[in-house]
Amino acid sequence: MSEEELKRNILETLAEAAPGSDVRTIDPGVSFRDQIEIDSIDFMNFVLLLEKRLDLKVPEIDYPKLSSLNGCLAYFKTTPAPAR
Repeated sequence: MSEEELKRNILETLAEAAPGSDVRTIDPGVSFRDQIEIDSIDFMNFVLLLEKRLDLKVPEIDYPKLSSLNGCLAYFKTTPAPAR
């Protein structure tokens, strides 16, 4: 998956987890929580939806790495795809 496809998937998933948020204005280096109204439950839903969409399992210890767009991109670029 290209970086642009990954970015699109992340932002679409974020929009799904936090309806009403304008994800088009996300600053990639700033925490999602500092930019949009996303609480801990919304963030958990975001991670679970990302896992489903990308067919990957994210260990709970890694959740903080997914707190920004740049963090998500870095994490998923280095996470191997599951064996099929």
